[in-house]
Amino acid sequence: MSDPTVPSSPSPEPAPGSASPATTPAGTAAGGLAPNVAAGLACAFGLISGIVFLVLEKKDQFVRFWAMQATIFGGAVFAFWILLMILVKIPFLGVLIALASLLVYLGVFVVWLLMVIKAFTGKEWEMPIIGKIARQQLAKMPTT
Repeated sequence: MSDPTVPSSPSPEPAPGSASPATTPAGTAAGGLAPNVAAGLACAFGLISGIVFLVLEKKDQFVRFWAMQATIFGGAVFAFWILLMILVKIPFLGVLIALASLLVYLGVFVVWLLMVIKAFTGKEWEMPIIGKIARQQLAKMPTT
């Protein structure tokens, strides 16, 4: 009868310098993150995180695309916010504009949420206008 606490054969040790396939990610992006995580984080905080990941990530086109889309989308939302702050100062029209902007901000939230979900799940989703602009801008940027 064999002792169940003693292994029958020792488990093989990996050679020094080699990594086991189970611990090595298939692909890594900026900071050693998985590409879908890096893309999701690039979208999560809009303009700021988009710029950060554009600066940090030089190789992974999936992450760079999501970072560029997030940067352009965040910039457009910021520009809309500045315009809105100016327009709400108009006496009567300002109230109507402020009310209408609530619907716009709801739409912005839904699009942002879609961006984050699609990026974290690893799907490439090109937003109708912004996606085309993002691809054009990425084509102009050097990669290393």
